[in-house]
Amino acid sequence: MTALVYDPRWSAAEPGSAMNMIRVMIIDEHIAVRRALAARLASFSRIDVVATACNIHEGVDRAQRLLPDVVLLELKGKEGQKSDPVGEMKKALGNHPSGVIVLTTYADEDERQTALRAGAKRYLLKHIDSASLMAEIESVVNEVANNDIQ
Repeated sequence: MTALVYDPRWSAAEPGSAMNMIRVMIIDEHIAVRRALAARLASFSRIDVVATACNIHEGVDRAQRLLPDVVLLELKGKEGQKSDPVGEMKKALGNHPSGVIVLTTYADEDERQTALRAGAKRYLLKHIDSASLMAEIESVVNEVANNDIQ
């Protein structure tokens, strides 16, 4: 199980700043998906993929240590069906201004409603094009920053 792990020497960015890097963590049980998403996001100069994780438990541990600005979370895996992954992530992040985006293979209205009620900011399909995904990530960062100011 290979994972990207953030090293603070890689970025001097402060979380949540409009002009700085957006720190993203990817949680998906499939390593190929994690790698592909990380590669897609690496094409954007403002994105810093600080970590990947294969399940919510590994993701929660890394999120508590790394405090990403955005968590991309797949719910369709074995782990997602047994728990409340969005709620677990929100709890793990505590007061840190961070947003959860569910990034899923196929739409499920019940899953979408549950994820949004639990605190997810977006529910998106994985086949979203890279530019639209970047726009959604930036939008979530701005929403979270604006909610933190109020």
